Amino acid sequence: MGIRQLAATMLCVGTGLAAWVTPAAAAPTVSIPLVGLTVTPATAVVGDQVTVAATLTNNTSATVSAALGIENPQYASQKITGVGGSGCARRNLQRLIYCGNSLLAPGATASIIVTLVTTAAGTDNFTAYGRITNTNDVYAYATLSTS
Repeated sequence: MGIRQLAATMLCVGTGLAAWVTPAAAAPTVSIPLVGLTVTPATAVVGDQVTVAATLTNNTSATVSAALGIENPQYASQKITGVGGSGCARRNLQRLIYCGNSLLAPGATASIIVTLVTTAAGTDNFTAYGRITNTNDVYAYATLSTS
């Protein structure tokens, strides 16, 4: 075996040993925002007041940019009487009520609370979405039945 072959063999063996003793890097963990949605009461009669509340919790260890929204496709059968919450600046577009916070701290929660009065019988299917930096949207669902 010539010197070049011996050097190449030692290089391959050395690389193999280095790879064998080097621990594999742990797979990165992806945190998913926690999103909740409640409708209280879930069953109402025309003229009742109802509260719809959505929350988004930053369950990462870093401050993130976050967005939270409530989709309200049956907004025409309701009269929205109030939009509140905490942890984010809210905007009411009737069909979509959303908010954002570019500096949501680790463990912090943003919320939207919508107060409405039902004006027509039917079923209203609400959807809440939440997103934080570098994650996919997460959804929560709730239904209001009005007679």
